[in-house]
Amino acid sequence: MKTKLINLIAKRAGITAMILIGIIALKASASNQSQLNQSITEGAKSIDIVTSAGATVASPAVSFSSTAFSFDTQDTTGTLGASEQRIRVYNPTSTATWTASIAGSAATATWSSGSADYDFNDADGSGYTDGADTDNYGGQLAVSPAGGTLAGVNGCATSNVSLGSNSAFSEGTTDSITIASGASGAPTFCRWDITNIGLTQKIPAAQPAGSYSLDLVLSII
Repeated sequence: MKTKLINLIAKRAGITAMILIGIIALKASASNQSQLNQSITEGAKSIDIVTSAGATVASPAVSFSSTAFSFDTQDTTGTLGASEQRIRVYNPTSTATWTASIAGSAATATWSSGSADYDFNDADGSGYTDGADTDNYGGQLAVSPAGGTLAGVNGCATSNVSLGSNSAFSEGTTDSITIASGASGAPTFCRWDITNIGLTQKIPAAQPAGSYSLDLVLSII
């Protein structure tokens, strides 16, 4: 009986010790626990011209087809969104809707080369002659986003994201042209690249020879 009693006590003592150790371990874990908190805030929608690697292009430019002086009206073409100068739309927000557009630096801006100018937003005479706008120059620029290419970056889907409709600038009527937009249900916290948007410029008859330039601005809301 004595031996059995000793064994019983030993077993009970072992169980007690195990229970105590477990309680002590739990208490130690609770007292040393530290909660980590991280807040990630939304960004702001933006638009940029980038390379295929995603680096910002410092001085983006579009070259139009070269043409010779002509006593007749002419059309020249260019492409907005070449592979290494692609338009990138950023939506680092939880709001699905956005609109990206292009416009002249001002409604009164013109193609300029020294003292010679022609317009980008005059719809008169099929776009070749001066109409009732604020300047004295003919000429009109058409933008064709519908024929462009839209691609998600890093796996972003393009569902409910669409390219804009083809249009031409007309002062006071069409001062900006939508190139792409996100509708309700479009992916959030995503990026998209837009390439191969066609541009067509109507040049008035007898436009003086020169190296002309025009500034356009991309924006997103």
